[in-house]
Amino acid sequence: MFKVSLFSNKKALERFALFQLAVIMITILCSYKIAYAYTHIIEQNLILNILFGVIGFVVVAVIHEFIHNLLFRGFSKGNKPIHRFHFGIISTHMPNVYFKKWQYAIIMLTPLVVITTVLSILFLFFSYSSLIFIGSFHIGYCLLDLYFVMGVLNNKVKYIEDTEEGLIYYTESPLQEVQSETK
Repeated sequence: MFKVSLFSNKKALERFALFQLAVIMITILCSYKIAYAYTHIIEQNLILNILFGVIGFVVVAVIHEFIHNLLFRGFSKGNKPIHRFHFGIISTHMPNVYFKKWQYAIIMLTPLVVITTVLSILFLFFSYSSLIFIGSFHIGYCLLDLYFVMGVLNNKVKYIEDTEEGLIYYTESPLQEVQSETK
């Protein structure tokens, strides 16, 4: 068993937020380059891009967490997840429920895939530059999910528990680990 507690370490969370900002900027740049190669972008000024991008991102973040909520409930057979607001980040957790690797990967990656696909399709029909900002903000927001999924790639991990402080990766069944710790 090993634990990743990103939310209890303020310094690590600050570094992670800076990393997210850098990824957002790179995503905006790359998205513009790709979009210009395939379509004519309806350019808005920088203030409107940021304003619509932030408003759109708030809507997308709520949808993102709603998708997590549905998947957590589905894989846990109806248990209610906990929503928490940490340092400007809304997060959904399911303490005391253990997920298999594939279940947890699906829970974490589905919002990224679904929302990015929907935004890409919207951009095909309405190629406003603010959609690039919304999508880029969302990809930056998804970095936390991708960070947590990285632990799933470890061959020794069997189960994952998503707590309010972070993740607990179990290398064997959680019941076996509890029994071995009490000996």
